[in-house]
Amino acid sequence: MFVGVTNPSSSSHLQRACLSNRIKRTIRVSLATCFAICALGVESSDAQNWANWRGPEQAGVSRETNLVDDWSFAPEKNVIWKADTGGRSTPIVLNGRVFLNCRTKDDFNDPEEKINSREQVVCWDAETGEELWRDVFNVFQTDIPSPRVGWAAMCGDEETGNVFLHSVSGLFKCYSPDGKIVWEKSLAEDFGKISGYGGRTQTPIIDEDRVIVSYLATNWGDMKGPAPKHYYYAFDKKTGDLLWIAAPGGAPKDTNYSAPIVAVIKGQRMLIAGNADGNIYAMNARTGKSIWGFKLSLRGLNTTPAIEGDYVYISHGEDNVDNTEFGRVQCIDATGSGDVTETHSVWRKDGIKAGYTALIAKDGVLYVIADLGNMHAFDSKSGEELWVKDLGTVGKGSPVWADGKIYATEVNGNVHIVKPTRESCETLSHVKITAANEGIGMDEIYASPAIANGRVYIVTRDRTICIGDKEKKVEIGSITELPAETASTDVIDSIQLRPYEVLLTDGEKAEYEVVAFDANGNQIKSMPATDIQLGPGLEGLTVDGNTVSAPAGSEANLAGKISVTVDGKEASARIRAFSAAKEWKWDFDGLKGVAVPNTWSRAHIKIKPTDLDGNVAMKVTGGPQAKGRPSHLITIGPADMKGYTVQADGMMKEQRRQLGSVGVSNQRYTLIIKGNSGQLQIRSWQPHLRMAKSMKFRADPDVWYSMKIKVDVVDGVAKIFGKAWDRTKPEPEEWTIEATDPHANDIGAPGIWFFAQADCFFDNVIVTK
Repeated sequence: MFVGVTNPSSSSHLQRACLSNRIKRTIRVSLATCFAICALGVESSDAQNWANWRGPEQAGVSRETNLVDDWSFAPEKNVIWKADTGGRSTPIVLNGRVFLNCRTKDDFNDPEEKINSREQVVCWDAETGEELWRDVFNVFQTDIPSPRVGWAAMCGDEETGNVFLHSVSGLFKCYSPDGKIVWEKSLAEDFGKISGYGGRTQTPIIDEDRVIVSYLATNWGDMKGPAPKHYYYAFDKKTGDLLWIAAPGGAPKDTNYSAPIVAVIKGQRMLIAGNADGNIYAMNARTGKSIWGFKLSLRGLNTTPAIEGDYVYISHGEDNVDNTEFGRVQCIDATGSGDVTETHSVWRKDGIKAGYTALIAKDGVLYVIADLGNMHAFDSKSGEELWVKDLGTVGKGSPVWADGKIYATEVNGNVHIVKPTRESCETLSHVKITAANEGIGMDEIYASPAIANGRVYIVTRDRTICIGDKEKKVEIGSITELPAETASTDVIDSIQLRPYEVLLTDGEKAEYEVVAFDANGNQIKSMPATDIQLGPGLEGLTVDGNTVSAPAGSEANLAGKISVTVDGKEASARIRAFSAAKEWKWDFDGLKGVAVPNTWSRAHIKIKPTDLDGNVAMKVTGGPQAKGRPSHLITIGPADMKGYTVQADGMMKEQRRQLGSVGVSNQRYTLIIKGNSGQLQIRSWQPHLRMAKSMKFRADPDVWYSMKIKVDVVDGVAKIFGKAWDRTKPEPEEWTIEATDPHANDIGAPGIWFFAQADCFFDNVIVTK
């Protein structure tokens, strides 16, 4: 018998118990998956998935044996199938299917093709390479360029068969195995995610009932900043409800993409990850509570750590916090608590710049690929360097250990299969892959190999390649389980109020439960919430038992926290309730200091109320005094809105012969007055202006301009209409600029946008539904 999850196209199934995400579960398998495994020659009774980018143990280790150690791309040898869709993220393999997050092949430099350049998820049959489904969707309101779209690997859930995507625009999607969207969140619009300019997007992971993703954010209320933080968000993998958030670190030093891993140390289930503040942290995996932190770098950490016993290993390629050398490989005793920088360092090797790839700890040896393409082997207990192997010039893809071999890639098209020992490292295979464009140059590789059921999957920029030796009888092997956890007690140490954050509109309701945990993070019990208390800012909401309801027909937008107390322990949750009124209007009268409208996201500090000739407007500080990146979008409503108009007044000051830019956003399209270039522009994706339209528009300093944008979507095509005018003059009857998008954004939050090369001001923001 063979193990997988239900294939929706199959009408009969086999069942048996298996190990899922290192937890014993019972799942269903399709006959198609069984036959695929039989055809491959797998002799074990358990099929194995690669549902996490670091594999079933989150360690870059496969327990399969008798795998391919010799292959060729041209001429083909041991190439089972290949697809002409490539990318930069690692594929995942779940229940006989391969899933990849990537960009479309449309040339973003071609004036005709670039309008089709987008992000996508592709699903193939793992046995044949047949494409089963493809979901293509827009990139919007991000500075990330097209070559870095599809950065984060997906993750899969062996219990349900669902897979999860974190897009560069901040879409967090849960797909069923056949490509239907189970639930979707817009992390940027609804949870304050800040888009990285270089493409760095964190890969999510599954742990028990949670799907966890991290990112930099400033939001509203107690998460408003002023500085962004690196947050970890844990969602219910089945419903999408937010369970908890954690922010263990300080102000980010950079964007990052270190993926968290799960370990059990001293009987406690931990979530361990490199942070954007340059430190590594351990949190309780079920509650998000901080356990320990270790300071390493003056820049954000990108590498994913490795674990062996009670030791955690991580590296970086930037400035060290305590000396002038660049780069470090660090071993940490993970049994401490609090700041363990001075107390729990086991060994370190400075001067090795290894800032990108995940580490492997296996059988007493630590494997690290440095930025220059060299693979270093260390004794994992003592830190003694055992050997160095040259793999090329640029190390970005993370290595995988399997069958006594290491499968490793190098950016310039090199795929290595090597056989390491403690004394040396022997090359078994070295394949160079040329670019698909008539073989000009090398095919770049940023992804890590994925191994499942005797096959090795390699994603290059231009291709996805499945290699394997059909003549070999593959042994699947058994996944190593996590160590046992400390037994649960009945003493409540903390409680959570779930869901942690919701957005409600006219008359909508949210039902709450309380979950209690002991000091080790073991769940003791869950119960419907009772005696819910409404905090400041939520006047008008009603509570009935465990249900909180937004008022029907309310004219006010509300934001605040609710709380409960159980056995002396308190927990809170966040609510924004948006009015059903036909018009929302903000004139900012009465705002003082650093106050911003309570429901606005990513607004705090970026805009401040200021008096202009007796009238309160919102000021954006630009030029040398500006903090953070000069371009910024503030969202002022939920991400699922559509069919509305946004209007606002904007004014630009001249400083150092520079003007800023101001704009309004509607359904993920932005209308912008570009002060320096004298243009009025509609756009959605700044780096490539995929569907942009521009016209001349003189914008003078110290003049208030009114801006208005609306979006009509018919049969999947969006018509975007904009106008701008001197607000002392009548509004033009006709729209002055129009753009068309054949790939419509159906929904999106209203917002205001600015590029603060100099001071800018906003007033009289209106959303008309």
